[in-house]
Amino acid sequence: MRIAIIGAGPGGLYTAALVKRLRPACEIDVWEANAPDETFGFGVVFSEGALGGIEAADPRLFARLAAACEQWSRIDVHHRGRIVRNGGYRFSAIGRRVLLSMLRTRCTELGVTIRYGTRAPEAALLAGTYDLVVAADGVNSSTREAHREEFGTEGGERGSRYLWLGTDRTFTALTFAVADTEFGSMHAHAYPYAPGLSTFIAEVDDHVWEAAGFTGRGAGTPGGGRADADRIAGFFVDVLEGHRLRTNKSRWGRFAVVRNRRWSHGTVALLGDSAHTTHFSIGSGTRLAMEDGLALALAVDEHGAVPEALIAYEAERRPDTESMQRTARISQEWFGELDRYTDLGLEAFNAHLITRSGRLTQDDLPSWSPDRVELIRDRFARADSRLRGTAAR
Repeated sequence: MRIAIIGAGPGGLYTAALVKRLRPACEIDVWEANAPDETFGFGVVFSEGALGGIEAADPRLFARLAAACEQWSRIDVHHRGRIVRNGGYRFSAIGRRVLLSMLRTRCTELGVTIRYGTRAPEAALLAGTYDLVVAADGVNSSTREAHREEFGTEGGERGSRYLWLGTDRTFTALTFAVADTEFGSMHAHAYPYAPGLSTFIAEVDDHVWEAAGFTGRGAGTPGGGRADADRIAGFFVDVLEGHRLRTNKSRWGRFAVVRNRRWSHGTVALLGDSAHTTHFSIGSGTRLAMEDGLALALAVDEHGAVPEALIAYEAERRPDTESMQRTARISQEWFGELDRYTDLGLEAFNAHLITRSGRLTQDDLPSWSPDRVELIRDRFARADSRLRGTAAR
């Protein structure tokens, strides 16, 4: 089987590696318009369950990933100079560049061809010479946009403006912080992803954004993202403990909602943010893209024929992603109504945030059951056994 993958983000590379593990004879080509180390953002968060899925599917990749991850077990809430520490959680995070490097190395080891600095041909052209085309080209997927009607694409931008930043302030937990300013309330989400490095996402309502005089220009323009990052650092100086904020292609934006009534059109399949998005306040975009890749790899291995594999892939993944999208929508709406809760006392504010006003619990986040993990482990173990048997002959 010949497979073309458009986009060398975590979802695309993980898909390539897993298909190659299950079916080494497959020819897999990945196209990426950017250079290998050219990426946006800072850190990527994984829940304990997400790492369990990676361990079951590829123990070698998991060992490298686990060794490089920062880990924490709390959610800290900062509100008007005081902090509540909520325990009982287990999260890990890693730098996006480091994760991509690990996935790139794993693909190379397995024999996947990656064409960096090369824009992929249109999916329709690829479909003429490849058995399966995977569109892992992100929230602004040109593949999806070229066939919006066929995929049944819905969505648009929604909610407050946000700016994705980094900092050398070492947070020790997933942190939510509120800053009371003369222009109104602002809030931030932060978490560690490497020694001495953390992600810091600032979110601001329109009326506050305008009153504060933020520029809206990117970090590469004079007076743009860099100046805004410095101003945000001033508003959150207590939380940042005096540390600066860093930019990396940081631009003010709004969360882009993406839903599709169909995840495939002919032999072209959507994966990750090209198929669905979830608000960053629940931190699951990369996780969902990689879990899509796992489900697609398993479906291709089990069914062989592409049409049946794509039906099985969507049937497996759609329930979890739609559940996560509902959870993310509730979370985003709560943060959009933050002013309703900021005058509450610390304990009450914390309770509202952690439960998003009683509408969310930890049970709202899909997890991997032991039986499901064991099934995945068995499927890949059998593939390894077949490969060893072939090599012996």
